[in-house]
Amino acid sequence: MTALDGIDFDLLPGEVHGLVGSNGAGKSTLMKIFAGALPDFHGAVLLDGRPADLSSPQAALAQGIAMVYQELSGIGPLSVAENLFLGRQPTAFGGRVDWKAMRRSAREYLAELDIEIDVDRRLDRYPLGIRQMVEVARGIHSGARVLILDEPTSALSPPETQRLFELIRRLRQRGVAIVFISHFLEDVLEICDRVTVLRNGRRVVTKASGGLNKLDVVHLMLGRADAVDAAYSDRVVLPPRTATPPVLRATGLSLAGTLTEVSLEVSANECLGLYGYAGAGHREVVHMLAGALTPTAGEIVLDGRPLAPGNVHEAVRRGVVLVTGDRAQGLFLRGEIYKNVTLPHLRRAVGEWLTPGREIIVAREALERVGCRPAQPWRRAGELSGGNQQKVVMARWTLGPVRVLLLDEPTRGMDVAAKAEVMRLVGEMKRQGAAVVLASAEPELLLAHADRILVFRRGRIAKEWTDAPVDKAALMQWA
Repeated sequence: MTALDGIDFDLLPGEVHGLVGSNGAGKSTLMKIFAGALPDFHGAVLLDGRPADLSSPQAALAQGIAMVYQELSGIGPLSVAENLFLGRQPTAFGGRVDWKAMRRSAREYLAELDIEIDVDRRLDRYPLGIRQMVEVARGIHSGARVLILDEPTSALSPPETQRLFELIRRLRQRGVAIVFISHFLEDVLEICDRVTVLRNGRRVVTKASGGLNKLDVVHLMLGRADAVDAAYSDRVVLPPRTATPPVLRATGLSLAGTLTEVSLEVSANECLGLYGYAGAGHREVVHMLAGALTPTAGEIVLDGRPLAPGNVHEAVRRGVVLVTGDRAQGLFLRGEIYKNVTLPHLRRAVGEWLTPGREIIVAREALERVGCRPAQPWRRAGELSGGNQQKVVMARWTLGPVRVLLLDEPTRGMDVAAKAEVMRLVGEMKRQGAAVVLASAEPELLLAHADRILVFRRGRIAKEWTDAPVDKAALMQWA
């Protein structure tokens, strides 16, 4: 199978170049070649008109090519300064680390980039947006003239995204060439000078971003215009609130420093959307409902009976399940797919006589039911694309009763087509009687799929939308 097929790509000094395409289009493969992670390729890569040595990430970095991956690689317990100089610490007499010089240099360098933070503070004490900027700064500090950013805004709030964009603009003015990979097409069109679209391992087109709109890009990515669904509508009208009694009710949920007196309920065949910026508290709510977080106050009632707080096993046993956007958290990526599917339901799904053969038969049926491609249970889960990994999680829960389906950014980092596939499965589970709670910082996702929307701001519910027209601007205004 050919991951890339004769792709031509050029990058100019001081340019932000957007790279978009569906899952499997070849974006990651192309960028990993540039970053030295895939040295075995055919073709030529020229840097300043001369062949580039891309035999390893170290060789690429030595020539000024750095890549910041979607899953941040910073070391949380270390300070900002230690992360910035990781592997390149200044030394004093006797080869010892010169901590004073390192802190001073870190402050000076970050000040050059207008990043005002305490370099002595642990990295994991800062919000995700700051950690993202530190990683970008580390790449530039290593001498990078070409910086590759992989999904840099996928987990950032709009204010954090704008702060990152300000840094990117400053780097552009300094002549740094930047490749910006993202499924957030609004971000691509806002920050990029040119956009290249890949499809099925080939380059479809490269155009100036000023001549494109979001729907143009979606059409080019998918090769068809009819794939654009309600997620791209400017405005939707939410239905009246259901009269069906709630399946799950939460009252007075609080978490010190994060959440204050949040109450909500959701019924069967209903999708309750929770919207907010990063840190608003909506994501913590779904983790509390799943038993993954223990509230400091409040009560959760399922089918009229209390649900023990902080008890994931009881929640799953009673049909409350969680799907997160962090596939590494939801799956054992190095394990076989069939083990990931059957693990929570071995006795119920496979029976008393447990054998790999019986597990594979059950898992294959579940994978085919959710449209996972390829439906090969013996493969490693980590070999699948992000969209298909999420389908493995969905296949797992089809084997057991689902009363409440909790979703925390379930389509994070996915392209338009993969999002539609995953949300189609969510819609099927809702129609079969599940109550769905969907937490996301992506307004389009909620406008397309939620029957009712709660907007969170600073740990509280700021607004409820039901039986009324609502659009993206209205949601963002209340968040």
